[in-house]
Amino acid sequence: MVNIANPLAKHFRQPQLYLKLPSMGRWYPPGSLDLPVTGELPVYPMTAKDELILKTPDALLNGQSTVEVIQSCVPAIKDAWKMPAIDLDAVLIAIRHATYGPGMEFVSVCPHCQRKNENTADLGALSSQITCPDFDSTIKVEGLEIYIRPQTYQQFNKASLENYEHQRLLAVAGDDSLSDEEKLSKFNVVFQRLLSLTVEQISKSVAGIKTEEGVLVEDPEQIHEFFQNCNKTVWDSVKTKLESFGEQSPLKKIPITCEHEDCNKPYETPLVFEQASFFV
Repeated sequence: MVNIANPLAKHFRQPQLYLKLPSMGRWYPPGSLDLPVTGELPVYPMTAKDELILKTPDALLNGQSTVEVIQSCVPAIKDAWKMPAIDLDAVLIAIRHATYGPGMEFVSVCPHCQRKNENTADLGALSSQITCPDFDSTIKVEGLEIYIRPQTYQQFNKASLENYEHQRLLAVAGDDSLSDEEKLSKFNVVFQRLLSLTVEQISKSVAGIKTEEGVLVEDPEQIHEFFQNCNKTVWDSVKTKLESFGEQSPLKKIPITCEHEDCNKPYETPLVFEQASFFV
């Protein structure tokens, strides 16, 4: 059977921009990324199918829609579940930029006068400001040297789902129709699950721990066990380091000047990514 070239092929979507990943392609498992020699990934605009996928509530909640859209619009990323979470914002910004253009309107509230401001974010400028934290720097504490690594999108999404469930449980625990004993019981359940989640998040962000004797421990189960039993000094050192990485994102502090003439004061606001509203 002879394959006849589609005469409409020249009208298929084309890359609208090229993206350099903040991670520079590090931490991707073999087969999950086809990194070009230039280090720049072509980014295509979304298709109608991609937009429909993003309107499916269940797929949005479990992260599957985000994975499918990333792999459709940035085909060099073969397995978005394994993508380092530090690349997520840059990739989503690039997809929206390629689809709708560089400007993104959003609303913020001035903390000085409590009134709303309509703003436009320059996605190209924001994307260029996203950098990779220094994961090569180690944490030295209590005679240990701790090596940090970024979470995968799969781990990040799991943690987000767990937090969502915990918020629901807390709402139930605050139900006035429950007795104090029932509230306490439900709160204890939520507290224990939150504690387990926090330990899991910390342990999965550690690639290895070197002891005073020079023994490098890289087994995930042994690292998880360690963080279940380590002292507060070690725990706080790792937690503080990871939190400092999160605060480095330029998306957390978008500079704004209040548009109301009787205020006109500067302030900063985070640009929140909710896929359901971000891609509209």
